[in-house]
Amino acid sequence: MKQILSIILVILYVCVANIAIYAAEPAAEGASASGVNADAPNTKPRKLKIMSYNIFQGRKASMQRLADEINAQQPDFVALQEVDINTMREYAKECNGINFINELAQRTGMFGYFGRTIDCCSGYYGVAILSKHPATSVESIDLPNPKNVEPRIMLKGHFLLDGHTPIVFASTHFDYEHPETIALQAQTVVDNLEGESVPAIVAGDLNSEPKTKPISILSDKGALLSGLAPTWPSDAPRKRIDYIFGFPGKAFTLNKTYEGTASKYAASDHLPVMSEVTVDL
Repeated sequence: MKQILSIILVILYVCVANIAIYAAEPAAEGASASGVNADAPNTKPRKLKIMSYNIFQGRKASMQRLADEINAQQPDFVALQEVDINTMREYAKECNGINFINELAQRTGMFGYFGRTIDCCSGYYGVAILSKHPATSVESIDLPNPKNVEPRIMLKGHFLLDGHTPIVFASTHFDYEHPETIALQAQTVVDNLEGESVPAIVAGDLNSEPKTKPISILSDKGALLSGLAPTWPSDAPRKRIDYIFGFPGKAFTLNKTYEGTASKYAASDHLPVMSEVTVDL
């Protein structure tokens, strides 16, 4: 009996030792302990809804009406232009003294970020971003202004989709008077966003029609993620000047795009632009 017990103990000892040795062995190069190849591409498609909206300094609508239009679309990101902060305008009395981005963030349940371009009417004027997703950083980037006219910026944020996946989103509003300046601004946007290590989206009022040089500059490196139908003026649109672009272009697929409905009762002089896209992250 003692001999049998000794044999059983030896067998158990050998089994436990083998298990310990197996567990201690490092995973093969390029593979995790679970057997997944760690060097394999880890891109995962993610659907996003993007909105761009020049809100015309609140001249035609209250904050609640603008918020209702945004809420109706349920976007992940919104690029806003002609945003006022605590201004006093004769032609926008309903919105006087209001911090637009705080109001819209509150009424949409989104995060709000503002970028000043000028002091105006006892307050500030510029561009803004609304986001469903938290930011890790937001910066205001000056765009070229060789004619020394109204300054323009790109407001760019680094965001975490669903709190963990990085992406860049930016809002901008180009010059409207000088084609050569607009082209320089477009090139600056491209150069900046191409330098990002994660996919980037820029949206805004680019004051450029589809066949112009600025749109060609953006399209050459990025993916056009919006349509070509006119967006201005909102009562009877004649010109396409509002766009959405993605960088690098190969990371994006445009699934659907559309504009707001033309009407003399529209909430702005621009139609909002909405796009549903897929991005490889």
